[in-house]
Amino acid sequence: MILSRDFYFGEPLKIARGLLGCYLCNDTGLRGRICEVELYTESERACHAFGGRCTGRTETLFMQGGHAYVYLCYGLHNLFNVVIGEQGHASAVLIRALELPGCNGPAKLTKKFGITRKDDKLDLTVGRRLWLEPADTKFKIIAGRRIGVDYAGKDAELPWRFAIKDSPFISKPI
Repeated sequence: MILSRDFYFGEPLKIARGLLGCYLCNDTGLRGRICEVELYTESERACHAFGGRCTGRTETLFMQGGHAYVYLCYGLHNLFNVVIGEQGHASAVLIRALELPGCNGPAKLTKKFGITRKDDKLDLTVGRRLWLEPADTKFKIIAGRRIGVDYAGKDAELPWRFAIKDSPFISKPI
């Protein structure tokens, strides 16, 4: 069952935590359980759309929840995010790791799943190319600082990185 559009609306921290345990799937049969995520909202400096900044790169963040936001990081790596919330309000959750060999980092998982900038704006609720399926087990969640956002000043301290406790697949210890 594919996550419905309604899943992507509500309180951002709750949605980010709710993505843990869900499965990222693609049309080639790959399926991996999400074990690590990071939340970004336009109200904090680590977000590409901080302060409502809408550019060619960030316009996807302003779409309604349930779309893929894929951007190029350091000119090298495609990173996959899930847009959340109402259209016009930029928020997304970076998928950092999957419980699948070779997917213990955001660049590694996009490479394994073949996710590229061509997947930016993809509707994840229709079951074409990429989609998410609901979590099927219970687990404990741990939280900590996001990775690589020291430029965001005090916002870098926000504990908006979430992971499944004791998962051996997370990208870096929390």
